[in-house]
Amino acid sequence: MRGFWSFLYFATLFLFAAPHALCQQPADMKSPLSPEESLKHFQLDPLLSIELVAAEPQVVDPVAMRFDEDGRLWVAEMRDYPLGPIKKTDGKRTEQDAEPLSQIKILEDKDGDGRFETATVFADKLLFVTGLQPWKGGVIVTLSGKVAYMKDTDGDGKADVNETWFTGFSEANSQLRANHPTFALDNHIYIANGLRGGMVVNHLKKLRGQEGGVGFQPAQKTDDAPINLSGMDFRFDPLTGEAEAVSGNGQFGLCFDDWGNRFVCSNRNPCQHVVIENRYLKKAPTVAIPSVVQDVAAFAENSRIYPISKFWTTSNLHEGQFTAACGVFIYRGDLLPREFRGNVFTCDPTGNLIHREIMEAKGATFTSQPAYDGKEFLASPDTWFRPVGMELGPDGALYVIDMYRAVIEHPEWVPDELKNRPDERLGDDRGRIYRIVPKNRKTSVPAVSKLASRLTAKDIVPSLQSQNAWQRETAHRLLVERNEDESSAAIAKLFENSASPQTVVHCLWLLSHLGGASDEQLDAALAHREAQVRRHSVLVAESDAKDLEKAKRYAKGLHGHPDEAGQFLFLLHPSEIPVPEGKTTRIGDIVLSHADDPWMRRAALLGSSERVSTELIGILEGRSRHTAGKSLLIQEWGVYAGATRPVAECREIVAAEGGFPVSYDSKYAFELRVLLDAIATGLERRKLTLSALATKPNNDKQIQEFLTQAREGSEALAADTTQTVELRTEAISVIRHFEKSLKVLEALVLSESDQNLRLKAISALQSMSAEGTWQKLVSRFSSESPVIRQAILDGVLQRPERISLLLDSLDSGSIKPTELDPVQTARLLKHGDAKIRERAEKIFGSATPADRKQALADYQAVLTMTGDAKRGQVSFAKNCATCHKIGETGVNVAPDISDSRTKTPAQILADIIQPNRAIDANYVGYNLLLTDGTTAAGILTSETSTSITLKAAGAKVITVTRSEIEQLKSTGVSLMPDGLEKTIPPQEMADVIAFIKNWRYLDGRVPIK
Repeated sequence: MRGFWSFLYFATLFLFAAPHALCQQPADMKSPLSPEESLKHFQLDPLLSIELVAAEPQVVDPVAMRFDEDGRLWVAEMRDYPLGPIKKTDGKRTEQDAEPLSQIKILEDKDGDGRFETATVFADKLLFVTGLQPWKGGVIVTLSGKVAYMKDTDGDGKADVNETWFTGFSEANSQLRANHPTFALDNHIYIANGLRGGMVVNHLKKLRGQEGGVGFQPAQKTDDAPINLSGMDFRFDPLTGEAEAVSGNGQFGLCFDDWGNRFVCSNRNPCQHVVIENRYLKKAPTVAIPSVVQDVAAFAENSRIYPISKFWTTSNLHEGQFTAACGVFIYRGDLLPREFRGNVFTCDPTGNLIHREIMEAKGATFTSQPAYDGKEFLASPDTWFRPVGMELGPDGALYVIDMYRAVIEHPEWVPDELKNRPDERLGDDRGRIYRIVPKNRKTSVPAVSKLASRLTAKDIVPSLQSQNAWQRETAHRLLVERNEDESSAAIAKLFENSASPQTVVHCLWLLSHLGGASDEQLDAALAHREAQVRRHSVLVAESDAKDLEKAKRYAKGLHGHPDEAGQFLFLLHPSEIPVPEGKTTRIGDIVLSHADDPWMRRAALLGSSERVSTELIGILEGRSRHTAGKSLLIQEWGVYAGATRPVAECREIVAAEGGFPVSYDSKYAFELRVLLDAIATGLERRKLTLSALATKPNNDKQIQEFLTQAREGSEALAADTTQTVELRTEAISVIRHFEKSLKVLEALVLSESDQNLRLKAISALQSMSAEGTWQKLVSRFSSESPVIRQAILDGVLQRPERISLLLDSLDSGSIKPTELDPVQTARLLKHGDAKIRERAEKIFGSATPADRKQALADYQAVLTMTGDAKRGQVSFAKNCATCHKIGETGVNVAPDISDSRTKTPAQILADIIQPNRAIDANYVGYNLLLTDGTTAAGILTSETSTSITLKAAGAKVITVTRSEIEQLKSTGVSLMPDGLEKTIPPQEMADVIAFIKNWRYLDGRVPIK
């Protein structure tokens, strides 16, 4: 029978995963729907079913929920979304002098039927509530720039205690505020900052110092400097009041897995793992880490979602992608089938869906894949379905929070015509919470909490063994809240005897809290069969701030274990490994075995920054097999050494390569080139060159000879056309650091046919005194491809003397002002040199021909006319569709103009009448003359060393070999002709503008003012 059920599961999953296998794209649905009607339209994984838990009027605009130990459901209602408090007078709304509308409610299921029918307003008149965390019979709340604690002490169900614990979180729009306070394994509360940071003032520490008593530490000082959360999240100890900024930058969503790994999300990033915590960065302040978070799931334009609703996104270019990812959640219950455990779920309320990813560990972090092909975990054709978060319940079920509103986009991010759309607040009296359970479970009523506020600590400890993370974590929280030493014995016994690694980790952190885990307990954890338990022995040791060497000792114990997460943590700690006498300490050997993993390389650099020279020398002298990862390791460590370590150490590193053959085709020459480029790049950051390595007392003759051989060998390789482009590019990376290599670089810039090599050589010339070469490049500007032209412009803008060359060309007309992008133009107009500014102002001020200025002035009356978008669509098809595409009309040859949400009618009119006012460099027109006399014109879309491809009007594609080209020259102007207005009368122009601006509203899905 087991085989049959396995077959049935996979067969069912196949049907679900096949695009459109179970249902077709729905017809228009009239929203809103009743809660009961909504249930009929959900598309859900076929192994599961969805039930209603609560709905309006019991719950309205829910954005967060938590169950407490007594099974009560606490809900944060952001009733003032999106713009804040409102008053309604005579059918109109005002936003001044209105009371805040957010509330916190407690919902209860008193009749035990699974529906939470009883609601009590616990706290009201709150502003922008974004999250809550049960704590000591009350709740920790994030709202309106602060963290507060609220509690009912007189038993009437309403908060009569309201303490402000922290203030100073940014109060940007309601989607960008601190949120999701979450109690974690390490006994701290974590908060996602909402992307906008803040300067947080700690009031809790002062309160704790005043209260005193068990678990409280007197504040050493109560005037701590505000905590800067720029680009950071936040955590605090609710018992001591200690607080700090932590790595991560979550928008609306924060969760943990079973092992304390933290995950956040933002609109375009559905799941990010916080890999490196800030405490490691602070120990190595000279190390620059490009990122501390890993995108676990595909993000931005690489993400894919599959709505079944007539959904609408602010930018049409983002349709089919995550645009409102929020509420990231990892399911860790025991009720849903096992294959769902550890999966990542992310809401996209714009798409009316919840997305599921199957996650697995990869090195120090994770990777994931969508669970379905062309389908979603949960989706609805009802455009009012707005899932914003999920929670795990005492029963192990997955709970879904649905704001249920007509509009979820914040007015700040929508075009002007939608800022006061008439349906903006429709649904502000609705909201739903759903429960997802196995389809064929035995009982229809969910299990109740095994915990309760009345239980003793001894009664609570057994719940640490539950397979349902809610039970374990709630028990953990209760034991921390009570802070009773007498529970230590029961926890220690469970630590020794439990077969569950998750339970052991919980016990370890609880023991750490209740007086500190003993060395014997930490030793036992370090020897545990489960890698994650071993990892937490180090993390617990780290938490003991009084013994900083303890973490190093335990981190050293992770060495030798095969798990990568443990090796990662080991590398983060500056611990040396005992090795046989006479051999070098080899952190480098360890990271070398994981060199393809950027997180391992970053960890090793953070942990071993003071010994990077020694470790790098060992790697070079070891002559291990070359890999791409090894190359990156040498590059990253070499740059760091060059930028921060004493010059004598840098010389020793280079000398370690000095014994190798230096001919460019030798076995280790590649590593030599990578190393020299890296060391030189690092030295340049402190205004030094490679010649600094040859200064006394560093045996200057030997190192100078070595550098000369390396330069000459690299020059020969760069010029050798029989070698691969990759090898020649590597050689350019070396010779760019030698002024003596100027002639070789100039030959590559002016004569080389491969575009990649030319780009590399042009980039190399930017830091050199090569004005003659730059003059030649500028003179050839109109014959170059868009990519080369941009490289030339970037280069000439680097130095004032080159800018003069550019300004001369702009004056003469050989380069047109429209060929500079807005950023480049602004650099000239705002240049620090007054003479350059004055010349630029004159050039760009006269860039638009007088006839175009007059034409635009003549057509200003168009802006006062009422345009008809449907008539405009017809005119657009006749006049514009050969190059532009909007919706299903036209073809994409010229730039995409469909995303017109930020364009005003005045801007659109100017773009039509003055098409050369500003041109994307990739869309400048080219004239092509072939050797047979044939001509063509179009956009240069592709270029290789042997051919080019043009796209002409009507999407006609022309590909020719270079041998066929007599002349290829940029026009410097757009394909769109001047004078188009002559064929479009004023009223028709108003219609065209109306179509370009409002084409997305023609189907009536989105009402505009």
